[in-house]
Amino acid sequence: MSSAENLRTKAARIADGRELGASSPPRKPVRSTVDLPAGQHARLRAWCGETAVELGRARVTTQDVLRALVDLLLADKTLALAIRDELEVR
Repeated sequence: MSSAENLRTKAARIADGRELGASSPPRKPVRSTVDLPAGQHARLRAWCGETAVELGRARVTTQDVLRALVDLLLADKTLALAIRDELEVR
């Protein structure tokens, strides 16, 4: 089994609780950070501000956006393939 297949199998076990065990207490969220170029960060913050106004919310944080992106990435095979293609050219 390739290392990618091993990771997919482990991720599936974690997602359905088999890796942690059914009686394990819930785990704390895992912190992830990302470093962005200043211009990209400024554009993201502007987008968050515009989106907050459009949604009628006080604010939309970059954390909100990243969580939504990860949810979409893991649920949408077409998006996952598009991101994989983008990573391949970087």
